[in-house]
Amino acid sequence: MDKKRRKGSYIVSFDTLLLQPVFKENNISTQVIERNGHFHISQKPIHVVRKSCDYYGGSLQNSTNSAKLAIGKRHKTPIIIAHDFGVPFIFLPTMSPNSRQNAWIAYSAIDNIEADNMGCIIYLENGLSFKFDVSATTMYRQFAVATLLEKNFLKKQRQLNRPSKFDFPDEY
Repeated sequence: MDKKRRKGSYIVSFDTLLLQPVFKENNISTQVIERNGHFHISQKPIHVVRKSCDYYGGSLQNSTNSAKLAIGKRHKTPIIIAHDFGVPFIFLPTMSPNSRQNAWIAYSAIDNIEADNMGCIIYLENGLSFKFDVSATTMYRQFAVATLLEKNFLKKQRQLNRPSKFDFPDEY
């Protein structure tokens, strides 16, 4: 896990499944759930997402703006943190990104969403499940919006890889 730490910072990777806030006294830290394990770091989840966007050559603001351009203005917009060989790495927030209770879930890691009393249970690809104080309907919507974001990204990738059907002007 040391390879993912840079000067005390954690950077998400395709192994990162969930960034969950942990509250102790007045401090917020993050429980990082990865494909093959979990651990705590002292950063807030929003700081991990922001640093990861920066690390991969973007910014949280740019990722949010790009997502809103692609799928329309929505509350709690899922974002593409990075992409590798045409595969987008999408994270979706459970609440407003600036909320202290907000967790970030890797879209590709979600196996199922199930209603549970006043919240929901999210089942991850590694067999773990987590309860959130967010309605299942809200999380289904978040998942659907992330699907639209992924579809939009992949459509743009296909356009980038196909020859142009327009002739270039003579001055080129």
